[in-house]
Amino acid sequence: MGYLKLKRLTSTKTKNYLRYAFGEVFLVVMGILIALQVNNWNEKRKEKIDEKKILLSLHNEISSSLLNCNFVIRKKQDIISSAKEILSFTSPKGVWKSKYKLDSLIFHISNSGWRHVPQEGVLNELINSGKLSIVSDNILKTQISSLPKAYSQMIENDRINRLNIEVNINPFFYGKSILRNASNYIEVFEFSKTPLGFTKFNYSNNELLKNPILEDILSYQSTYHKYGIEFLEKIKIKYLFIQKLIEEKYPDVNFIELDKDLDRGVWN
Repeated sequence: MGYLKLKRLTSTKTKNYLRYAFGEVFLVVMGILIALQVNNWNEKRKEKIDEKKILLSLHNEISSSLLNCNFVIRKKQDIISSAKEILSFTSPKGVWKSKYKLDSLIFHISNSGWRHVPQEGVLNELINSGKLSIVSDNILKTQISSLPKAYSQMIENDRINRLNIEVNINPFFYGKSILRNASNYIEVFEFSKTPLGFTKFNYSNNELLKNPILEDILSYQSTYHKYGIEFLEKIKIKYLFIQKLIEEKYPDVNFIELDKDLDRGVWN
């Protein structure tokens, strides 16, 4: 009898101990889970803050790139206009009758290496640091990650054009035109007038109008810059779409105010 009573007492104590031990373990596990959840919440909150900060900076950076993009598009349009103006007078008996100075248009064509120079500081930080992963909008993330490829293609196109200017266009003009005269005209482009005076040699750039190579150069430059404008217009669409996605993500932000202190440089 005493043995059974002792056994029951021991069993009761064991059960109580197990309940207590289980309760302790449960509380410890719950405490760890809650701590992890709070930590995860804090990490996500920090990520949201970082995401907003870097996307607002990217929006501002794209605004600056848009200014440069529009500036270069205008320059390319001017080059095409200059080429068309000269082409309207090229022939075996070409005579210059334009209201513009042929010399200034020649100078314009021979210095036609305008290219878009985007701002890339924030973009590079996003991609190179791995912070692109914190961008929660997948469409926005895809659009941002596609920019470097577009820039690489643009740089390659520009490299080919600059090589053509260096190898074909400038040698042609240097050997067959008077650039000293050309540098004294500024009515079709925005450069400071070069105070060199005019040449004393009895030579006229009008003779270039009778050279078929000039037609080839002008046709190439017109085609290249037309393609360049189309390419930049596509980049502009991408810029504006990225900005639209950022603005929709943060409707509480005054983006006009955000761009107020934008460094506009010479791109206005």
